[in-house]
Amino acid sequence: MNALAEAIAGLVSSLGASHLGALANAYRSEGAYSPVVAARGRAAVPAPHQAAVDRLDIAWQSQPDFTGSAVALAIHTAVATASQLRAPAIEVVVTGPDSPVAPVRLTSEVVRQLIDTATQRVTLVSYAAYRIDTVIAALDAAVDRGVHVSLILESAEVLTGGGGAHAYARYHVYCWPLDRREPPDAKLHAKAVVIDSRDVLLTSANMTQAAYDKNIELGLLCHGGTVAAQIQRHFDALITRGILQPAAV
Repeated sequence: MNALAEAIAGLVSSLGASHLGALANAYRSEGAYSPVVAARGRAAVPAPHQAAVDRLDIAWQSQPDFTGSAVALAIHTAVATASQLRAPAIEVVVTGPDSPVAPVRLTSEVVRQLIDTATQRVTLVSYAAYRIDTVIAALDAAVDRGVHVSLILESAEVLTGGGGAHAYARYHVYCWPLDRREPPDAKLHAKAVVIDSRDVLLTSANMTQAAYDKNIELGLLCHGGTVAAQIQRHFDALITRGILQPAAV
């Protein structure tokens, strides 16, 4: 990578949008590199980030054909590109009666297709988990190719529906014990399918045949961005803190 481009990329990964905007503004009306321009850029950001600006200025000094306006444009372009990469592509997932606005995509099929793309992790969060043959087959296939599969459920009792606990013996199953709840009548009501910390389906549907194929259910499928990783880290933290604990299956 070009040294100046590398320095700008480093700044974009470490500075917030407001600081990057201030830096670009400091350079925008300037011509070629000069110590005065470098000092102006350095002063535009807080002290902890000035070393990163120094690296940019050193790289810019070695390329005298670049004007301040060109460097400012490069900063804005890098910020816009990074923002687009962070923004997920979002689709609506609807089970139930069709409409011209949101065509039906059975939740069971979306979940199965998502699981089929997993190469590292699948985390499925649901109040209840009944045996859905197509989903269980997809989870089993994921385990066979080395994917870490976790189910996070309300309680061990919900495992007994539609096939029994043995259906989930190949997975890492976690529940929310009553003695870890505050208040005691709280419920694990979240429903999500997280794939490789990359894609996530947030849905109203429990992992039951009726919810996945029949009921009116609504979900958002987020591809890319940081949403899936944030959700995965949240549940990982709950497990690490002992709020969610392994269930006997």
